[in-house]
Order: sequence, then C-alpha cells, then structure tokens
Amino acid sequence: MTTIIRSRLGLTASFVTLAALGGVFAYLGKQRFDHSCPRISITEVPKSSACRKLVEQTGEQITSHTTSWGIQHSTLLKPWPPGNDEDKTRWIPSFAALRAEIPVSLLAEYGRCRHECENKKHDAEYLMRNLVAAFLDARAAGLEARLMDRGVPPLSFAPASLLFGDKSGPGAFMLGTWSTTLGKSLELPDLPSGAPEPSSEFPSNKDVVEASSIDTAGAVIYWRFPDSLFNAVDRAASFGMPWRLMEGGFQEFIVEKISDEMAVVTYVMVECSNLYPRGQSVKDFKMMPKLFYEAHVLYAQSLLYNTVKQLHKSPVQIK
Repeated sequence: MTTIIRSRLGLTASFVTLAALGGVFAYLGKQRFDHSCPRISITEVPKSSACRKLVEQTGEQITSHTTSWGIQHSTLLKPWPPGNDEDKTRWIPSFAALRAEIPVSLLAEYGRCRHECENKKHDAEYLMRNLVAAFLDARAAGLEARLMDRGVPPLSFAPASLLFGDKSGPGAFMLGTWSTTLGKSLELPDLPSGAPEPSSEFPSNKDVVEASSIDTAGAVIYWRFPDSLFNAVDRAASFGMPWRLMEGGFQEFIVEKISDEMAVVTYVMVECSNLYPRGQSVKDFKMMPKLFYEAHVLYAQSLLYNTVKQLHKSPVQIK
C-alpha cells in the first residue's frame, strides 16, 4: 500500500511539475512573441489596408449589445456575394493585428519571381509576395499542415486559389492583392464557379490606396470553417451554450516600405459570424470565449515569428 501511495504521489508531483514547466515555457514564449510581433490597434494599421477599410468604413457600426474582441465597435456586413440586396446579417466578433519590422534585404532575397525586373525587385508589391511565400512555407513545416492540408497546389495569387487547408474542409483562399505604388486596389473578384465563397462582403479599398503616399502593398485571403463544424456548434449554442464559432474571416499581409533598408510588416485577422444562425429571427451576438481569442492571437504571433525565421532560409521560386 505504501508503495502505491508513493507511486501516486510521484505521478502527481510529475504532472504538477510538467504543468508548471509548461506554464513557464508558454509565458516565456508569449513574452518573446509580444516583443518581436507585438499586437497593434486598428488605428495603427496602415490606412491603405483593405481589412481596415472593411472594419471601419463598410457598414453600420454596432455601438451597443456587445464589444468585439480586439476592437471597440463591430460592423454589420452583408453576406457574400457582393452587390446582393440582402440585409446585413453578418458582424465582426473579433479583430487582431500584429506588426514586425523586417530588413528589406531579407524580403527581397526570399523568392525570385521568374520574370521580375531587377530595378523593381525592392518595391512593396514584390516584397509582399515574398512575405506571403515565406508565411506559407513556414506554416507548411508545422504540424497543422500535416493534419489539415489536402492537395495544396503551388502558390498562386489568383482569386479563390487554395493556399492551405482543404477545399472541402477548413481552408484558406486568395481574395486579391493591392499596391499603392502601382495604383492597384483590391476590387471584388468574380470567383470561379463552384469555388468556396467568403463569409461576408468585402469592399474595394480604391479610395484609401489612392490617398496613400507610402509604398505599401497587401494581399487578402479568406477562410471558412466547414458548414458541418459551425452548424454543430450553432446547434449547441441554440440549446444554451454561451458561445459560438465564427463562420470564417479574412487575413491580410501588408508590407510598408518605410526606407530602403527597412519594411514594416502587418498581419491582420478579421473574423465574421452570422447574426441569425440557423435562421433564427433574433440577433445573436454570442462569440468565442476570451481565452480562445487570446490563444488564437498567440498562434498568429507564432506564425508571424516563424515567417521571419523562414526569411533567413533558402529562397523559393514563385510562379
């Protein structure tokens, strides 16, 4: 009996020690991420950002009922496709933006576009494409890629191109790119027939691109949870569970060239949810718990941190 008690006490002590060590490592990791990839407010995101335009200027802001994670006021949005006459049945339950300063030389040398002119190699558009390539390469080396990715093709910036995940499951797809120097805004694309659709409308950022005097470029991707997943969570929420998942959202990769030597990279995440899940008639502002949101941001910081590390590795070829 004494041996059994000692054994159980030993196991308990081991678990407590492992939990304590895990907490220490998590704390140190968060401290490192907060230093290298700090969170910023929406007002610190470049004004030419397409996602900032989506949050601030698209539709009616929600000033009551609830406060979204990461922003003071949410925004009402129409569902996709753009230009429809439907009511604004989507809202933004969470927002996060991260920033990192990266030497221009690192971004410029990662991935040589096959037909890129040498004198344009350092503009923000080129740097942004290399940033996206490095992000996808870094993510592909992680465990989530082995668990989730199915038949991901080579990188393409064409609308609806699969970037990671699975077309029939959780997946991320290209929406479009923009550049202030090239005078190119993100316009609403005609997605191929049968392509997965974004969870909400998305505006053009033409006016804010034309107003910018800084060499800045960005790429916007959209992602969706599979219907079966968020429908199951919605069903549980309708029976009293206090939170629900977002349907999908948008991510934006922005490169702002502030000098010939340094660029500021901004990684933006916007999530979208249905105000009337399962066809209910009353608005539902349930959202994911704060702990889930914080874990989501921490994961995003790890992705951006690993992207910066990836930029130090061998370049890839971008078609």
